[in-house]
Amino acid sequence: MTKGVLLLLISALSFALSTVFVKLTTSSSDIPAIELTFFRFIAGFLFVSFYVRAKKKDLIPRNIKYVAMRAVFNTLAVVFFFLGIEHTTVTKANMLNMTYPIFVFLISPFLNREETPPLYYFYLILTMAGLYYIVIPGTGTVFSQGINSGDLFSLASGIIAALAITSLRQSRKYDDSYLILFYLMAFGAASNLMAVIPVFVVPRGVIIFYVIATVVTSLVGQLTITEGYRHISASAGALVSSNRIVFALILGVAFLGETLTLRIIIGGALILISLAGVSGTGRGLFVKLVKNKGHINSDA
Repeated sequence: MTKGVLLLLISALSFALSTVFVKLTTSSSDIPAIELTFFRFIAGFLFVSFYVRAKKKDLIPRNIKYVAMRAVFNTLAVVFFFLGIEHTTVTKANMLNMTYPIFVFLISPFLNREETPPLYYFYLILTMAGLYYIVIPGTGTVFSQGINSGDLFSLASGIIAALAITSLRQSRKYDDSYLILFYLMAFGAASNLMAVIPVFVVPRGVIIFYVIATVVTSLVGQLTITEGYRHISASAGALVSSNRIVFALILGVAFLGETLTLRIIIGGALILISLAGVSGTGRGLFVKLVKNKGHINSDA
């Protein structure tokens, strides 16, 4: 359990750091977000390919439908997330992207045939309230000020990521993680290559370091989250992973000079409460409090 928590905290910090380097790259150069997603996928493809070759693994899927769905949805989620980081703050992009567990329970009854506890709809309402505070301008009207396109990209990445997670749950019933990752990275690299060719910019100077740091931190995050979930329950793991919001907030304010408003704090708090509830931690704490209260009263 302790090892799982530590690995998932490293994963959350690594993913938060990668978003900082994405922001530094896109704000300090003409390199578009789609180019960074290409570098991320091609590095992942080379890494997984080396593993497959070294271990002489089979690459024939047992259920190609769900492997393909995982590849497509995950690629779209990453692309939208990086676009979100390019056009909004690191803090808001991570908050909006991390709403994906809330949307998973809306999709899973249709794809995974999993029942949704009624209490989860309360957490969905809390999430919607949090999204309102983060996305909708605080003064004036939506139509007079407009909504930041980066916020919409980031929210879309969270919704699409939920589709990617539900597809992963189904594909893992038939195929191993390495095979799913191989086709995910292959599809991501190929599709992003076609999109990046017309807008490709050669990294120069310190930007080269930012690009390499983006790829390395992303891969470290992916590897540690994969290994971390082997040592911790899914519910507890989801809650620990949500610390990415906290890490991103601290890094955004400290290194990028991002402004932390009351609306962002309220919205982020509502989303964190919802994540705790959906992960099961909130319900477990509530049950313990009720039991302890009943125990005290019976003693009295």
